[in-house]
Amino acid sequence: MVEPGAVRTAIGDKAIDKAQKLALIMRPEQREHYSGLMHAITAQVESAMQSALPAEAAARVIAKAVTARKPRTCYTVGLQTAIMTRLVRILPDKMLDLLLAAVLRPLFPEESR
Repeated sequence: MVEPGAVRTAIGDKAIDKAQKLALIMRPEQREHYSGLMHAITAQVESAMQSALPAEAAARVIAKAVTARKPRTCYTVGLQTAIMTRLVRILPDKMLDLLLAAVLRPLFPEESR
């Protein structure tokens, strides 16, 4: 298995575009409830894409994985992905949810916090 992490591709722009289109069709009560979260996630995606690795880095890891004589179970691309992969293995889901909330909290608009 290859855990690619943030790799510079068009997927970030597509995710942001989809979130913006979704926000346009939300009912007012949905917008009121979820706009802060959508803003935080969009900001996180934008930040991740700015620091994303080039696609060539992911390609090198994939090539290594498929050509290894004795391949490992999991290969990761990027330090953040390596850390998260290990955390997912040892932390309970509730703790992972709290960690994700802590990462997203500073990205919420001030009035939504």
